[in-house]
Amino acid sequence: MQQDKLGRIDRAKINDLKEGYPIENNPYESLIVDITGRCNMNCNFCYYPERSLPDMSAEYFENVCARLPAPVYIRLAGGEPTLHPDLINFLRIAVKYGHTAYIGSNGLKYADPAFMDPLKEAKESGVPFHLGFSMDGGHSNNLAYETINGEDCLKQKLVAFDSLVSYKIGRVCLSAIIVRGLNEDVIPQLVELADRHQDIVRYIHFRNAAKVGAWENTEPYSIDELKRLVKQFFSEDEFRQRCIAEVHCPPESGKECCYRFRPTKRLQISIIEFASERSSRCPRRGRLVLGRNKIQPLFDSMK
Repeated sequence: MQQDKLGRIDRAKINDLKEGYPIENNPYESLIVDITGRCNMNCNFCYYPERSLPDMSAEYFENVCARLPAPVYIRLAGGEPTLHPDLINFLRIAVKYGHTAYIGSNGLKYADPAFMDPLKEAKESGVPFHLGFSMDGGHSNNLAYETINGEDCLKQKLVAFDSLVSYKIGRVCLSAIIVRGLNEDVIPQLVELADRHQDIVRYIHFRNAAKVGAWENTEPYSIDELKRLVKQFFSEDEFRQRCIAEVHCPPESGKECCYRFRPTKRLQISIIEFASERSSRCPRRGRLVLGRNKIQPLFDSMK
């Protein structure tokens, strides 16, 4: 199997090895790394409900970072990555080896000064990172939080968001799972939050619920349907496809399971088709699963 000059396997062959890839042969530009199985929520959409595996060690993570053939965009995930006691060290290790670090979080720990103060110190010491914050009910939809996240956590989410505004560390990505007939109102709500807080909110991700977890029997939005929902809040020029600094497949690739546009110079919005047959063949995103020593196509371990 041929590799390019960065050591990545030929993209046309990416899904030929369903058992996964050796770390040294990672073909993906974006890599989800599950560093813990523990979580402080019990979301109904969860695609990774395994809670018994031990946390990933910093030593193993450093070994992975050193063995990867080229710099990648590392999304620290789980479980809930903010529960890992050595998370700050994981950020430092990723940056040490030239990778970009992102914390994919439900955001509840952002309200805790004992978590945020060391995070701020790391940022001020020169460790760059991006912060993810899921807000499936936006700033007012209690029913969406109860249905998607399994609990009424609206007040906790708003306190956590206010904390991010106060600390001003990292570029924040707000995200929401859009479920048909439940929380379409969250789309303008997150856009409004980004408009009010342009200094911290630099990305928004909207994605469908997907047929995983508790949503296995639902009919999720397609990417084209999501695009129509989002487009109504922007002009034609604002909605024109344009992407900076995120991994994506350009429209001419014929693999469109994401659409990214920049309505302003400070904000990028992504519309993502999640865990579908089309997105399962994505040639740019992989996943290192906790407790395994192979990199898999992103959605293979969710099916």
